[in-house]
Amino acid sequence: MRLPPFLQRFDTVNLRMRIISSLIMVPGVLLAVWLGGLAYGAMVTCVATLGLFEWLRLVTPQAKAQTVGIACAMLIVLTTAGFFISISFGALLGVIFTLALFLILIRDHDERAGWAALGIPYMGGSALALLALRALPDYGAAFVLYLLVTVWGTDIGAFVAGRMIGGPKLAPAISPSKTWAGLLGGMALSVILGYLAALFLNARHPAVALALSPVLACVAQVGDLFESYFKRRSGVKESGDLIPGHGGVLDRIDGLVFAGVFAFLFQAALGQQMGLW
Repeated sequence: MRLPPFLQRFDTVNLRMRIISSLIMVPGVLLAVWLGGLAYGAMVTCVATLGLFEWLRLVTPQAKAQTVGIACAMLIVLTTAGFFISISFGALLGVIFTLALFLILIRDHDERAGWAALGIPYMGGSALALLALRALPDYGAAFVLYLLVTVWGTDIGAFVAGRMIGGPKLAPAISPSKTWAGLLGGMALSVILGYLAALFLNARHPAVALALSPVLACVAQVGDLFESYFKRRSGVKESGDLIPGHGGVLDRIDGLVFAGVFAFLFQAALGQQMGLW
């Protein structure tokens, strides 16, 4: 049976794997966010550590296994301190660990020591931001769920619109597959799903989501392009192959990394005046 022209743009096998992987992962993520506590902290730590591992393999594949192990241990200590002690203390450790990792890589004569050491604030900063958002009294879980739905909507909308519409490239020198249509599609779906999520999660002023969601979508796309730049530099298509149909962990969280930090700074600046909850 011949597929309709617009469906022929999709790799149906890959799409099927994406859907299956998402159906397996998403319920667990949502449950961990809703439960909070150790379940959420462990999830954030695990995902951030895997992201750092893939980042190091991406930017400096020649790094010693011992150095990679030390970096991952640093990140686990950083996020654990942020969870059990304070976000500020975790951030302080992040600064110390970034410098320490840089010096270790310099000792190893790693030419990409700076980019590799950036992995600590890149993954650790986003992990601390997500921990801080979930710890917000009264509405932490709701805000993190809203953030996830918005970022996922961005990814889905960009993927579908990019494949179905195509058109001018967004940043051909960095990611040849991304288009302006994909960006607009991602923004549109993020607004729809973000608004519905705000309604479902009993936001006081869900209309604020109509303004915040497209901004988060753009920030998430910047995060996606950031990772794409380094993948292109390294000559690889995916950061890993851990998740069937999606690639690596870093491929799935690249947008959330930037959006999570932005959401934390946004909330820190406005506090209860943010208008949603």
